[in-house]
Amino acid sequence: MISKGWKLGIFVFFLSIVMVCGPALAAEKPAKPIKIGVLFIMSGPMGGYGKHGSHAVQLALDEINAKGGILGRKVEALFEDDKMKPEVGMEIFNKFVQKDKVDFIMGPTSSAIAVALADLALKEKKLLVLTQAAANSLTDAKFNPYLFSTLSNALMHSRAGAYFMAPKGHKRWMNIGPDYAYGRESWASFIAKLKEIQPDVEVVGELWPKLMEKDFTPFIQKIVETKPDAVWSSLWGNDAVNFVKQALPTGVFNNVKFAFTDGAALETLVPLGKDMPNGIYVAARYFFLTPDTGMNRNFVKSYMDRFKELPDYMAQETYAGVYFLKAAIERAKSTDPQKVIKAVESEPLAWETPEGWKIMRKEDHSVVEDVVWGETLFSEKYGFAILKNLQSIQAEQICRTPEELKAVRDGYDKRMKEAKK
Repeated sequence: MISKGWKLGIFVFFLSIVMVCGPALAAEKPAKPIKIGVLFIMSGPMGGYGKHGSHAVQLALDEINAKGGILGRKVEALFEDDKMKPEVGMEIFNKFVQKDKVDFIMGPTSSAIAVALADLALKEKKLLVLTQAAANSLTDAKFNPYLFSTLSNALMHSRAGAYFMAPKGHKRWMNIGPDYAYGRESWASFIAKLKEIQPDVEVVGELWPKLMEKDFTPFIQKIVETKPDAVWSSLWGNDAVNFVKQALPTGVFNNVKFAFTDGAALETLVPLGKDMPNGIYVAARYFFLTPDTGMNRNFVKSYMDRFKELPDYMAQETYAGVYFLKAAIERAKSTDPQKVIKAVESEPLAWETPEGWKIMRKEDHSVVEDVVWGETLFSEKYGFAILKNLQSIQAEQICRTPEELKAVRDGYDKRMKEAKK
């Protein structure tokens, strides 16, 4: 029989083991990883956009995890193809939230899908970081606090285009753009600002092909017949490629000036190669040759070493979006959506990216940055057109003012009250 003294001694011995080893065992248990659900178009003719975006997420997370993660936690990403369909995007969003239990959601490529997801983000109180969808209504008319846009939107690019084009003096303008939120908003913002700067501008036609149109012949013929001085185009990706190739035999590029708001995307320039005419006015949210900084050079090299191709603007913007999320979480010291929102809104959040510094402002959770326009010039070195005669339009000229935001907010107070029910 064990005496009371021995029992007490054994108890104290085991208690000391627990006290010494317990904290060590707890410390060894890895922290739960932060999970990001990523959805882009990853298949079909526009699939390159999602491919670049997914690659960028992988690259950024590898860098972040190699340095200890975020708040000491590793970061994981789940990838899904939304197939450029709003209903598929909504299914994926719900899967991310309900089954995968992700902390944040990033994407999509198409603004049509982003508009559908915005309401879900508010309903589920889940942060949605927009790194590719560029419709400005997402962060003005349809704004809700669970949306953050880390790329310059359609309004910013279009206003910048107006400042870039106005001095050139073209008076008779046409539009050709995809018939959904992005295309409509791009043209509306461009022509409104152009008329403000250049009051004698005349609109002589608007053309609205469906997204992923295959036959642009009737639209091209209409431009040829109308004989405008210039055409504004928000066609992007494979649509822009098909339009240019189908228009070349008509000689329209010799007689009409074109301004493509997404024309400097590698998803357009690389497939076109020598077929992209010189002297086309183009913009993109990023071009791999600029700026000439250590960070951009390192990004381009790392991307090429890993994926054996140059990074498109969708890659850089998504890469920047991941680092925005890192900065926001670290400022909040939490992954809780409410705390992250409060932290970002406490003061403007600035973070460095390959294209330069970006600033997230509290008024509309939109990025503040300059927009660069230029002209195409074929490069024998690269085998596709690069940019010349670059002009940077300052952010102060192109972002909505707080007063403008209040004027365009669509039922904001009502939507917020309903979301709290």
